[in-house]
Amino acid sequence: MRIFRILYLLMAICYLAGCAKNEIIGIGQQGEYLSNFDFPTTKVFAPGKVGITNRSKNADKFQWEFNGAKRITSQGDTVEYLQSDKMVPDSAFYELPGEYEVKLITWQGNNKLETVKKIVIEKQQPSIIVPENIGVFTEVEFSAQVFKYPNLAVTYSWDFGNGETSSLEKPKVIFTTEGPQIVKLTINDGQETLSTEVTVLVQGELAKTIYFTDAYTRRIYKYKLTTQSQSEVEWIGVSTGYNAFGLTVKGNKLYMSEAGLGTRFSSGVAAVADGVIKSYNLDGTGENIITKPVPSATVDYRDDPWMNTVDKYGNIWWTCRNWGVRVLNASSSEAAYPGIKFNINATIAGEGISTYFASDIKEVGNEIWVSYAGTTGKGIYKYGYDGNYIGKFTTDIQAHAIRTFAVDQINGHIYFATNRADAGRSIGVYRANIDGSNIVAVDNNWTMNIGSGGFSDQGAAGEYVYITNMDIDVDENGNGYLYYGYRHHTDINGSGNPPTLGPSAANSGIKAYNLNGSEASKFIFKGYAPYGLAIDQVKR
Repeated sequence: MRIFRILYLLMAICYLAGCAKNEIIGIGQQGEYLSNFDFPTTKVFAPGKVGITNRSKNADKFQWEFNGAKRITSQGDTVEYLQSDKMVPDSAFYELPGEYEVKLITWQGNNKLETVKKIVIEKQQPSIIVPENIGVFTEVEFSAQVFKYPNLAVTYSWDFGNGETSSLEKPKVIFTTEGPQIVKLTINDGQETLSTEVTVLVQGELAKTIYFTDAYTRRIYKYKLTTQSQSEVEWIGVSTGYNAFGLTVKGNKLYMSEAGLGTRFSSGVAAVADGVIKSYNLDGTGENIITKPVPSATVDYRDDPWMNTVDKYGNIWWTCRNWGVRVLNASSSEAAYPGIKFNINATIAGEGISTYFASDIKEVGNEIWVSYAGTTGKGIYKYGYDGNYIGKFTTDIQAHAIRTFAVDQINGHIYFATNRADAGRSIGVYRANIDGSNIVAVDNNWTMNIGSGGFSDQGAAGEYVYITNMDIDVDENGNGYLYYGYRHHTDINGSGNPPTLGPSAANSGIKAYNLNGSEASKFIFKGYAPYGLAIDQVKR
């Protein structure tokens, strides 16, 4: 009995399976038979491809017919596109603007339907291609996207304003006016005349920029080193405290160090630690206090920052009057003065260093260079990032109290300002080979407070504040200038804290010296009494 039950079950399964198979075979195509297709809903411009969507229903066979179209092969060639029997045809490529017809014929058994539709391929209107970074007095090249008929020439008529025109396909033009300028283009493509226009923004001349602090107004200013147009001194919106001796530009940031009220031997309110190091965006926004003193019995004016530099690793190094060099990450905020990283000692100097005062500081290659001034201080000393002493310059350079310096690595020179007559040389600016040899005068005709003029005697004998920053703009061929600030005695003078200001800064300003030595130093402008000075080496 069990065997018969299994046999009946198998027969039932086979019967049901057979019925299902017969049903599937007999379904066929159900529903309404339709022939239809669609073009893209967006505009198509010549030359351009058109993909077609087949919306037919229940058709057995398809035949597409194209008028005036081509097909792009897998090798990238174009061939005439007449017919296709695919359900979804290859895209049709139209080289010329115009109205084109596409026909679809479908069959369902013996039934046949035909659908014809037209598509308009439009002509691309001319479009002006605007060059990037258009600067005044800088040659730029314009061009345009224009539809071109085969075997027909296109004529161009450009109008750049101020009477500047051109009939070239790709004209070059120099704008002499900053600001928005309208550029117009009229073309004839052999079939019709078309016009377009665009407003372009002509930027001021791209140039490097000097930033400097002014002792007279206690502000930070900038001055673009333009060559084609006249630059003007601009206040960047930042006010400083007293004695903002140090400026550095690194990337898109400006770093300023202030020594505060007391600079020479001080007492009373001038002896209080009141210096600060701040950073700003180059436009003067984004003020950040990197470090400032925390009041204590062991911190005073001798700890306040003088000059600074920012290294390739993003650390800011700075000098202070008595204790050498400190360092912090330049992104720090509201940090207390850190401990001393390094300072000169008697073994290195070869003598007592009680009146050796660290002054300027620069990153040169992979080293930190520090100059020393003061009543006995002298020389430039080299250290590693770890604070270990590396070496110093020749004896001749060490005989100078070096307030500030700048290194021209392209030409192999170092420029320095000595604020103490020494080694048979007067106070002034000098140039030497990178190893300290072959010292020549650059600008040493200044005297300190003689008669009614001369260089500012701010500070004290042997400790004159003198030039507190200098910087170099040099190209890859060694051409360029040294820039430094000059403060005249009638504009700012005296040993007080703060110094005495004259009625104006009419006799002070920034001077430039051609690195090829072909001409004497000369003012690029007057009316300001610069302390800190740094060049943004990026043309903006």
